[in-house]
Amino acid sequence: MAQRKVLPYLFISPFFILYGIFGLYPLISGMVMSLQKKEAFVGFSNYQKVLTDGRFWKAIGNAALYTCGSVFIILPVALGAALMLNSAFMGKKKGFMSTVFFIPNVTSVIVAGIVFQYILKANGGILNEILLSLGIIQKNIRFLNDPNWAVVSIVIMGTWRYFGVNSLYFLSGLQSISPDLGEAARIDGANAWQEFWRIKFPLLKPIMIYVVFTAITGSFSIFGEVYTLVGAGSTGARDSMLYPVIYLYNTMFRDNKMNEAATMGYVLAVLLLVITSIQRFIMRDKDEN
Repeated sequence: MAQRKVLPYLFISPFFILYGIFGLYPLISGMVMSLQKKEAFVGFSNYQKVLTDGRFWKAIGNAALYTCGSVFIILPVALGAALMLNSAFMGKKKGFMSTVFFIPNVTSVIVAGIVFQYILKANGGILNEILLSLGIIQKNIRFLNDPNWAVVSIVIMGTWRYFGVNSLYFLSGLQSISPDLGEAARIDGANAWQEFWRIKFPLLKPIMIYVVFTAITGSFSIFGEVYTLVGAGSTGARDSMLYPVIYLYNTMFRDNKMNEAATMGYVLAVLLLVITSIQRFIMRDKDEN
């Protein structure tokens, strides 16, 4: 009997051991580091320093702008792609196109960054050449160096990388909606827009909450795209390419200020917790109303 009671815990012990080593220990260790300076306890002085650091809030502002691009550009593009994939027009091509859309998400961020360096560079960049040939612009845009275009360049790369996987999330939601609902709406005289807005869009709410949540957390933890486009050591003109994780990385590995970096990590985690809690409250409030 004793052996039967011990065996289940023995089988699940690898998870708890690995979680303790790679999850719980770093969490506690980081918290202790955030309260120290050169191994001396300093209380919340590191938090005060981070919260009054203008560059940290500049990084948060850049991440907030990229969040807006994710929510209002990348996700609508993904939803449009999902509607196209779910249409009768696609037919048997749906599976092939879904694979094509998903490829950017599994492409190495290093490869994507190198490619987009050539696409977005000021002189001879593919995007500039296209815009010039169409007469949309009269001179080259310095996407990676001009502070006014820095966030736009990250959003362009992010749209290419993430619209595909998000479109598959939306597609799974659309395919779970019964066709009978749309047919009933059309019999009652609803057009395509009314069918989408009144029936499909409300039923996509669980998927919408998930993709918005991942978009927010992904925007504040963005690293690879910026690192490959401009390098971790470079933060662009007027810190236009400074993002929270880039700033944390530079603080820890370039400036060797591990205590401040740990503090930034916890402040960022709390900010994300507050933002996502507000998002969930707003969505729940709308549902109840």
